Amino acid sequence: MDTIVWIVVAVVVLIVAVLILRAAFRGMRPQAPEAQTYTPTPATPRSAPASAAPTTLSGLTPAATAEIDRLVAAGQKIHAIKLLRDSTGLGLKEAKDRIEHWSVSTTAPHLAAVSNATAAYSSITPSAATPASVRAALPTNVAADIDRLVAGNQQIHAIKIVREQTGLGLKESKHVIEGWVPHSAR
Repeated sequence: MDTIVWIVVAVVVLIVAVLILRAAFRGMRPQAPEAQTYTPTPATPRSAPASAAPTTLSGLTPAATAEIDRLVAAGQKIHAIKLLRDSTGLGLKEAKDRIEHWSVSTTAPHLAAVSNATAAYSSITPSAATPASVRAALPTNVAADIDRLVAGNQQIHAIKIVREQTGLGLKESKHVIEGWVPHSAR
């Protein structure tokens, strides 16, 4: 009879140990993240005259607002986020949320309309960006560099140069480089 009691006690202890380990391992299992909903902060009105002091965002001047407007309109949200963070000291998430819900200001002076590209290249619009139109707008030494890079299968570097020289977005620059035919290959 003593052996049967010991066997029953051993079985009960084993069952309790299995249940404890199961609960412990279940608690260690990664959980699916909870769904998050975006609740925008109240919009700051931008009806103040252009000569007024910076808006409620500390450090956001009318010139910075104009530049952000230009970047958002051109689809260059990453650059707009960087500029907003540099101007105001906002965190990445808050700056991203603000740019995602940015509406182009009608009161800011658009002094910075072509700050990323010189006047000679600002006539290239994203919808009209073809390899031929970009080549015609670029200086010959830059076009020759792009020819060399495309011929050497260095499209990423060529895309970077097109973006820097024209102010086009990544998608448009990639499209231009994909259709680019080096002069030496013609």
